[in-house]
Amino acid sequence: MGLGGDFASTSLSSLCHPCWWGCHHTELEAEEGSLEPCCQGSSCWNLDLCLPLSFQALRLSSSAMGKTTTGQIVNLLSNDVNRFDQVTMFLHYLWVGPLQAVAVTALLWMEIGISCLAGMAVLIILLLLQSCFGKLFSSLRSKTAVLTDDRIRTMNEAITGIRTIKMNVWEKSFIGLITRLRRKEISKILKSSYLKGMNLASFFAVSKSIILVTFISNELLDNLITGSQVFMVVMLFEALRFSSTLYFPMAIEKVSEAIISIQRIKNFLSLDEMSQCYAQLPPDGEIIVDVQDLTGFWEKASETPTLQGLSFTVRPGELLAVVGPVGAGKSSLLSAVLGELPLSQGKVSVHGRIAYVSQQPWVFSGTVRSNILFGKKYEKERYEEVIKACALEEDLRLLREGDLTEIGDRGIPLSEGQKARVSLARAVYQDADIYLLDDPLSTVDAGVSRHLFQQCVCQALKEKITILVTHQLQYLKDASQILILKDVNVSVSPQLCSGGHCLTFEIWGLLFKISCLTAIFPFQTENIQVTLPLEGHLEGKVDSKTYANYFTAGAHWSVIIFLILVNIAAQVRKGIYLDLWLTLSTILFGIIRSLLIFYVLANSAQTLHNKMLESILRTPVLFFNRNPIGRILNRFSKDIGHMDDLLPQTFQDFIQMFLLVIGVVGVMVASIPWIAILVIPLGIIFFVLRWYFLRASRDVKRLESTTRSPVFSHLASSLRGLGTIRAYKAEHKFQKLFDAHQDLHSALNPEEVGLVLSLTITLMGMFQWCVRQSAEAENMMISVERGIEYTDLEKEAPWEYEHRPPPSWPLDGRISIDNLKFRYSLDGPLVLKNLDTFIGSREKHGIVGRTGAGKSSLIAALFRLSEPEGDIKIDGILTTSIGLHDLRKKMSVAPQEPVLFTGTMRNNLDPLNEHTNEELWNALEEVQLKDTIKNLPGKMNTELAEYGLNLSVGQRQLVCLARAILKKNQILIIDKATSNVDPRTDELIQTKIRERFAHCTVLTIAHSLSSVINCQGIMVLDSGRLKETGQPNDLLQNRNSLCYKMMQQLGKDEVAVLPEREKQDREFLKFVSGLFDKISIWDLIKSTLWPK
Repeated sequence: MGLGGDFASTSLSSLCHPCWWGCHHTELEAEEGSLEPCCQGSSCWNLDLCLPLSFQALRLSSSAMGKTTTGQIVNLLSNDVNRFDQVTMFLHYLWVGPLQAVAVTALLWMEIGISCLAGMAVLIILLLLQSCFGKLFSSLRSKTAVLTDDRIRTMNEAITGIRTIKMNVWEKSFIGLITRLRRKEISKILKSSYLKGMNLASFFAVSKSIILVTFISNELLDNLITGSQVFMVVMLFEALRFSSTLYFPMAIEKVSEAIISIQRIKNFLSLDEMSQCYAQLPPDGEIIVDVQDLTGFWEKASETPTLQGLSFTVRPGELLAVVGPVGAGKSSLLSAVLGELPLSQGKVSVHGRIAYVSQQPWVFSGTVRSNILFGKKYEKERYEEVIKACALEEDLRLLREGDLTEIGDRGIPLSEGQKARVSLARAVYQDADIYLLDDPLSTVDAGVSRHLFQQCVCQALKEKITILVTHQLQYLKDASQILILKDVNVSVSPQLCSGGHCLTFEIWGLLFKISCLTAIFPFQTENIQVTLPLEGHLEGKVDSKTYANYFTAGAHWSVIIFLILVNIAAQVRKGIYLDLWLTLSTILFGIIRSLLIFYVLANSAQTLHNKMLESILRTPVLFFNRNPIGRILNRFSKDIGHMDDLLPQTFQDFIQMFLLVIGVVGVMVASIPWIAILVIPLGIIFFVLRWYFLRASRDVKRLESTTRSPVFSHLASSLRGLGTIRAYKAEHKFQKLFDAHQDLHSALNPEEVGLVLSLTITLMGMFQWCVRQSAEAENMMISVERGIEYTDLEKEAPWEYEHRPPPSWPLDGRISIDNLKFRYSLDGPLVLKNLDTFIGSREKHGIVGRTGAGKSSLIAALFRLSEPEGDIKIDGILTTSIGLHDLRKKMSVAPQEPVLFTGTMRNNLDPLNEHTNEELWNALEEVQLKDTIKNLPGKMNTELAEYGLNLSVGQRQLVCLARAILKKNQILIIDKATSNVDPRTDELIQTKIRERFAHCTVLTIAHSLSSVINCQGIMVLDSGRLKETGQPNDLLQNRNSLCYKMMQQLGKDEVAVLPEREKQDREFLKFVSGLFDKISIWDLIKSTLWPK
């Protein structure tokens, strides 16, 4: 029987690890693309789940997008899916453990009789107790996952809005917010870790207890037992140690956590998808957009329809211009035509291929050319025509590598106007039948705007169906139809024809949800070229300093020394089996050791996370321009997940096993010294094998970690451009790109990895497990190594210096700029060149220039987002001589690209909780948003979706402007903050700002001269240089000035013929007004087309 036991033990070691190797090997083969039915390993589950998750993300409906976040999807892909990798290795022990216990009980019955039942009773109680732990694991995992979702979501928002955070001095606020979320998360993780520690402690303690209880029972029953029987009983109980007291608890733990992951994945996959019912193309093949009696809601629970009784028809060669105040639903109309929204009443029929340009331009990582081609075949002649029509020729000449210039994750180095024109060029190059253009003219200057309208909209798209949302009212006369939207529930649709112009007027509501009947024909495309460079990684073994930093991050050296002593004490007492008190003390020391290890390592993970977070928010903006969002999220999701979950358990297991091996070898050598002759060579062989194993496995782990980043980057980018991707029917293409990144993540050398993993077959028994876990611990330390890299990033200038400016600074708001040069990186080109100007106390200055001229870069220099060369002084104090926070908190800025965060409207207006409700409502009133917010269900406590997607882009801009107004600083900077706002609202806001900030210095960056014509001074920038500056009247009277030329570009010599144009427009309005009975409609048209 002894030989049989040895054979069984050897067989277990020989078969267990090849089984695990099979799971991993299947994963590698599956993730390399061979998803065959024979795939049976955990990795097949992993990959099979990643694919539907990514596909579902591309098909989420608008309502479903409000129920999930980028953080949740990243967490599902990084942590939840990987639960299946872990569960399959231990799953079978749920039946192997009990079955082996029954077999051992039968053998023990034959050896010592009924007394064996006492020991088995202890084991059964343990198994039942560990089964109850499963419910606790499930509960804790469920709560932890939700907190992790929130933390990653907040981290994603912080990275995305980092410029806003830095300019508003919110770094400390976000550090506090994310740290609080992390503290709640780690408290749940720590409870789960304690349960894991108890399970691991039972591995060493229970076998002693079972043996002790068995022999005590045998003695109480007065049964005689021989030495051979003692050996047999000990051997049989030891055979149960791995399967019943180690692997069975692990199986309970992994299955319990996997069940929660399954539920979370199921909930995500059950979210509403975008529903489309496609109509067949009519026999005559007519291309048309036909909307009849359309009524709908954004939210099913809403009582007020967004679209009510809307009807219009557009045919090829017609241009439908859509205008209306901010928040009227202009972008929502395009969403209806795209089929994004379910219909509540009426019908939308679309026959033809659609090209779509979103209001917030979307570009992906790749070259400018690949962004324009979007998978279409490159045709030089047509490509050049599109570049010319979209006014990109001069911009491409300024780029170092022309249209082969690489665009970063956030469109760097392109300006907002350049990104808008790249998006427009993408649409034009597709040669679609129907073009939906969501206000692409608002992000560019007047000259480029006219070029785009004349050369692109009216010329290149003259034979197409074009629906143009715009605030540029000067172009309305060239439209075939005009749709005016306003927040009233009235619907009037007369057809008006005059002088070749056909107009349709519709008045409708604010919030809606639609579906449509659409005939969409996918574009014939090649593969879309997305460039996501791999991040670098260290080589060689994990440095000893990494281990020291990891352990000391969780506890002082004194605690670590105490932990070592507890481990030794627990091990010393394991040499004697049959002493009651020694057995009890062994159990006690084992539990204390396990809990202490998990406590120290959980603290280490929390400390490292907090250091990473602070380091990230202290690094310059340049870091975020160079590193894709997925690369940063990878460290805060997957790597932190390893530190929370796998690493402590692996370390605990290794430490226990290492001390046990040392103890066993010590006892053996002390008993029979000659055995050292066999033990020493065997130990050398094992350590050589470990070295060989680690040499390859470390590189495999590092490569796996770095290739995961593009997966997350591609996912985040796809979610931002979801509307564009779906409009072009490119979901399949982006799904293939996701698969390619996932394949790269898994495409390791199978021969090398197979060799590495197959080495574990030779590692058997206790010694084998110790060596295996030591190697696994070092591999897990790669995550720590990657985390520590982010704790020592390059920092921007200090937030505060010892000598700080007076609290009342600046009193006057004088800004002096002397020989200013500015670049975003040390090796980058100069974007501002030798600027010299002076802005007097409380003066109002406008900054204008062609898109890409450097207007926003001047603001970046004022806020020191990158350190400028030259001198910038505010009230005589050099900006580089004071701390960044002391500088930035004294200036208010309303950016062109609005950034809102998940949370209430109040928290977005006042993140630091510094203002009263009355002040908040006053600020909203000044930006014409008070009535809109009051009509929301929760008013100021209305929850905003991720990125504020439940508000229009114009409304988001106004919220950011209100946020800047609330700060009440002496210097206010408005960076095209009303570019997506209608002219009437823009005029009202400009008037309010002039009244409210009469005693402040105001810098207004604008594309429209009308926004800055009332300023005391205008600065004109071109290619990073200050071309001219002066009073508006002086510049406009000088026919050689750039300012005069910009005014001319508004139309046919706008300066000279303005009275004539005013007369023509008023005659046109008089004709239209005669056709209406309702004064309210006439008032709307008059105020919209010709504001006072």
